[in-house]
Amino acid sequence: MGKVKQTSNYDYFIKLDTKPYIGEWVAIADKKVVSHGKDAQEVYKKARQKNRTDQVSLAKVPEEEILVLKLDYRGGTTITGSH
Repeated sequence: MGKVKQTSNYDYFIKLDTKPYIGEWVAIADKKVVSHGKDAQEVYKKARQKNRTDQVSLAKVPEEEILVLKLDYRGGTTITGSH
């Protein structure tokens, strides 16, 4: 199984202040939020219309705080962000 490459959109999302988007889907392209809302398909559709790029990432902002961990299969765990 190959290693999954992280995109700059992922890095942007991990650092993003998600408070304005709690409970919503956010679409990220070129290191910025380009669309957000309650309906994932609509958010993605609007993002693709605004940005004619294949690099649109879609993420759900949870209603409660979560901890995101990056697992290192060589034995370590790194905390990458908290939302």
